[in-house]
Amino acid sequence: MKLSADQAALAKRLGHRFSDPELLRRALTHGSMSSPTRPDNQRLEFLGDRVLGLVGLSDLAHRYP
Repeated sequence: MKLSADQAALAKRLGHRFSDPELLRRALTHGSMSSPTRPDNQRLEFLGDRVLGLVGLSDLAHRYP
């Protein structure tokens, strides 16, 4: 699967080449879009929430030691 124009622009802005564009598409798709033919992205959402939490905590720890 090829990246859409918007996804390619995001990858360029991030400076990252995604080896599996399907994972990027799933990660950017809201969970309400799941169906019997389209799996949900709950595992990716959970991982993303944890990463955002760690980034936020790291920032707070550096700002307020």
